[in-house]
Amino acid sequence: MRTADRLEGLALLGHATLGPLSLPLPALLESAPPSPARPGLTLTSLPSPSGVRRLRLASDGTDLVLDLPILAPEIAGPGTGVHPVSDEVWLLHAPFRPEALVEIRARAPKLLVLGNARALWNEGEPLVEAVRTIREALGAEPVLWAPRVALPHRIPFLVYVGVDLLDTTEGELAAARGEYLDTALARVDATDARLESRCPCDGCRAGTAPPDRAAHARYVYRLAAAEARAALRGGRLRELVEARLASEPTLSELLRYADRRLASLLDERTPVTEDRSHGYVLAESHRRPEMVRFRARLIERYRPPPSKSVLLLVPCSRTKPYRKSRSHRRFAMALDGLRDLARVHLVSLSSPIGVVPRELEDVPPARHYDIPVTGDWTESERLAVREGLDHLLRHGRYQSVVAHLDPEEYAFVRERLPSSIPVAWTLADSASTSRPALDALRTAVAGAVESVPPLPDGPLPVVLEELRETASFQFGRPAAERLFASPARLAGRPWFQRLTDGRTDLATLREERGLFHLTVRGARRLGGLLPKVEVDPAVRLEGDLFVPGVRAADPTIRAGDEVGLFRDGQLAAIGEAALPGRLMRELGRGLAVQVRKRDHTPTDTHMTG
Repeated sequence: MRTADRLEGLALLGHATLGPLSLPLPALLESAPPSPARPGLTLTSLPSPSGVRRLRLASDGTDLVLDLPILAPEIAGPGTGVHPVSDEVWLLHAPFRPEALVEIRARAPKLLVLGNARALWNEGEPLVEAVRTIREALGAEPVLWAPRVALPHRIPFLVYVGVDLLDTTEGELAAARGEYLDTALARVDATDARLESRCPCDGCRAGTAPPDRAAHARYVYRLAAAEARAALRGGRLRELVEARLASEPTLSELLRYADRRLASLLDERTPVTEDRSHGYVLAESHRRPEMVRFRARLIERYRPPPSKSVLLLVPCSRTKPYRKSRSHRRFAMALDGLRDLARVHLVSLSSPIGVVPRELEDVPPARHYDIPVTGDWTESERLAVREGLDHLLRHGRYQSVVAHLDPEEYAFVRERLPSSIPVAWTLADSASTSRPALDALRTAVAGAVESVPPLPDGPLPVVLEELRETASFQFGRPAAERLFASPARLAGRPWFQRLTDGRTDLATLREERGLFHLTVRGARRLGGLLPKVEVDPAVRLEGDLFVPGVRAADPTIRAGDEVGLFRDGQLAAIGEAALPGRLMRELGRGLAVQVRKRDHTPTDTHMTG
């Protein structure tokens, strides 16, 4: 049984039970001699009969002994790649037959040992492919151990792709060869490190020359494991992975394979909500699942509001959301007082997210990213902007375009703008907030708005259109159309919108979250388009829903999604998913849904007298 308190990439921060052992995951297995006993989780090789490697996993006086067969593929042939060790432990050697993994899933394996992980690491992509096949076939519940792969600088990546147990064997062997390990640079010169008093571990502080490299290796492993767990707990594991890429070229190679081969699993495990900003510095950060998802959903789900007749393109800002930045506030002041500004569709261009319409500025990750700003665009960054801009022009009803952009920096945009409608460039250089630039912006927008008819019913219907597109980005277009079907009215303030049917709230939207919260009545409007979680009839929904109470869950659910809780086919409650739908069924314990609203049978009676 294992729990998941936090997830990022394929990593699950939590606990697991393996026989008599209770482990925090991800966990470090420290290679140790049979005696004396060492505190913590240790890995020991024991005497064993021919053809078997006997290993003991021990912690706090309890142990688990594994007899792993020593395989010789050149003699035995490839076989299925699946070898039973006990009822709950299986030894896997890739490549393996997927159907063999499917067969053992019914046996509920608790521990999977990827026996040839070290050889797979040296080959590169086969390691990522093996992890993908294992997780797709056997799910998230089994603990995965990849022996003799972990070195301190590799630990963040291995944790990110879902390796739960990391042993120190390879580092102990490296220390015996005289290597001095480092978390960031893989290996450094021991003499230089000692002269600079770089390491505070016992092996280095003893004053011996050379230092005790084995003791130093154990310290560096513990430090690297603690760093990975802390980064995972804080939602910054991917950033730590990218920070380690320079230590070994193979890491960069494997991350590229992971982003491609594990894309569906990474998307599934990436929450749709966020509460903190992240740095997107390297080219690898542009491939993070949340950025890929935002760009994909913009193309698949979003359409420019029909009332928008003027497309206004502006640069992004360092401050998020953009509208609160100094530059965007100056843009707004320059346009203040113009007629029918609701006709203007303000869209920011940014890397690596592409294009961000004003109504999506609070949707994660648009509100939660930071990038280095140099004015130099890579081809992948240009491509994201071009694709998003093409989508807006294809589906929007724009009658003109105003580009408040540096004509040199954004020259790649010029070729994407249509020749069939007027296009006005308002800048001569990069000074977008100078007085001449702001005057030119006002003049261009005023002229563009004058050429379109005024809004017949004022700006409020346009606000409804904008919020409907936010809902479409979140739920999909068919669901958004149902949610905003007449009667639909707005109440509240710009930072806290309430969508009602005239009598009862349907959904609420807070700017700091960027996504809608549904009420029970709003969930009923969505009907079968709302992601569903089937609740065990024996479970009383008096609090949140935990994994043991889930009978079925829509596999499209992501952590942070609005979900309906159904009992015997009837909507019982509405809440926010704490786990992806698939993990609600694959894990044995943990929080599944934070329940927010419950369906209550009406008890109102007519007033008398």
